[in-house]
Amino acid sequence: MIRSVLVRTGVFAVLVGVMGVSVAAQSAVETPAPTAGVGAPIVPSRLDVVRQLEVQFPMPEQPYSPIAPARPGAGVPTIIGLLAGAGAFVGTATLCGKQDITGDGPYGTFVNGKYVAPGAVLAVAANGGCLAGSAAGAALTTTFLVRMVRSSGYKKDLAQYEKDLQQYPVQKAAFDRAVAQRQQALDSAATVVIAEAERKVREYREAELARIAASNPRGPAPEPAYVPSIIPPKTGLVNPDAVAVVIGNRAYSRSEVPPVDYAVRDAEAMRQFLVATFGFREENIIFERNASYSTMQRIFGSERDFKGQLYNFMDPAKPSDVFVFYSGHGAPDPGSGTAYLVPSDADPQSIGLTGFPVKQIYNNLAQLPASSITVVMDACFSGLTDRGSLLRGISPLTLRVENPVLAAANSVVLTASRSTEVSGWYDQEQHGLFTYTFLDQVKKTFANGVPDSVPSAKFLADQVTPEVVRMSRRIRQREQTPQLFGAGVDTPLPFIKKP
Repeated sequence: MIRSVLVRTGVFAVLVGVMGVSVAAQSAVETPAPTAGVGAPIVPSRLDVVRQLEVQFPMPEQPYSPIAPARPGAGVPTIIGLLAGAGAFVGTATLCGKQDITGDGPYGTFVNGKYVAPGAVLAVAANGGCLAGSAAGAALTTTFLVRMVRSSGYKKDLAQYEKDLQQYPVQKAAFDRAVAQRQQALDSAATVVIAEAERKVREYREAELARIAASNPRGPAPEPAYVPSIIPPKTGLVNPDAVAVVIGNRAYSRSEVPPVDYAVRDAEAMRQFLVATFGFREENIIFERNASYSTMQRIFGSERDFKGQLYNFMDPAKPSDVFVFYSGHGAPDPGSGTAYLVPSDADPQSIGLTGFPVKQIYNNLAQLPASSITVVMDACFSGLTDRGSLLRGISPLTLRVENPVLAAANSVVLTASRSTEVSGWYDQEQHGLFTYTFLDQVKKTFANGVPDSVPSAKFLADQVTPEVVRMSRRIRQREQTPQLFGAGVDTPLPFIKKP
């Protein structure tokens, strides 16, 4: 039996392996990838691929009972023997039991040496020896019957039980091995399908970027020289291990994407504040103007590998404070609601392929060996700008934008607006309204050096938010409400290292 189980298991494993290769190849070549638009492939989730392939990868037949065999019970034979023995005892014991003897004849009689007068009654006790004999006979009867019942089927059941008990671990191990081989083949086939879909996405993205570059051969206009409108206070703070990423995306390759006029100025101002006010070292700041998709991936890493340039700037032996600032366009995927930063070479109509997911940034940041993470974004994710919508043919009122969360401990995220609002500019100061208000509040807070009580992110947000709301209503006649979330909003700003 064991041999047949193992043979079936081995044959099944070979079939699974062959099937895995053939199914993967067939899926990769013949099955078209789902599309997010005309000709725009997407990468299906691994769960969906596995579910589709499971039909072609059946589970192996179980060669054993799902539970270990149970020992046959001795209860029935014992009960039968006891009942028969009890009947035998009662039946024989009546012959030895108590009885009343009446004196017979005119002269009476003698019983066990006692005289019983004529007509008198003598109660005679049961015979002890007789009762003992009855009990012994009943016991023998019980034993005999139990053995007979057992010999008729119990011994056979017990022998089969012991045999099954020995075979069960071997059979279970063979079955578990077949299941593991099936899962391995299924995973391999799914990996091939996903890799093929990813290849198609990469090819499509490269073709899109090439098309964008060809349509704009001269590239974006040069940035004007930065003249600060807000001067950072010098506090004397030093944080030599802190690392920052500062990105200002002003110019976009596609002509239909309006520039974010003051994004680079926002980034320049933030860089100055990080150095002068918070004590970051200049060489520890990754500064990018008009960052492309590949630049963002180089900095933050990919979905599969979080170890990008930011990770390489950090010393694992000395956990760093990480500060990330972004000013530029954001946009949602109309289908999924996923929020994206818009790289300088992105196509908003294919944002799912050419945009950089905010969730991916948060996931990769959470894996860094950082002592704290602070993210400040002057971007909105409604798809709207001061010059219209980035998404053609879609009403922003119908968009659903997810709010990804940075799950790392001691993390803070401060964004310029709600997901359905527009982040506006402050033309008078040539900055984003949110960035200018944030830096102005930092300047006021640290104007006389570091306060005795280091402020928290919530303290700054409580000052910034009502001012942005007030100014947006006055300047733009619309709502703009900064948002704060994260595990460290109530703690003192962790990148402030007092001497």
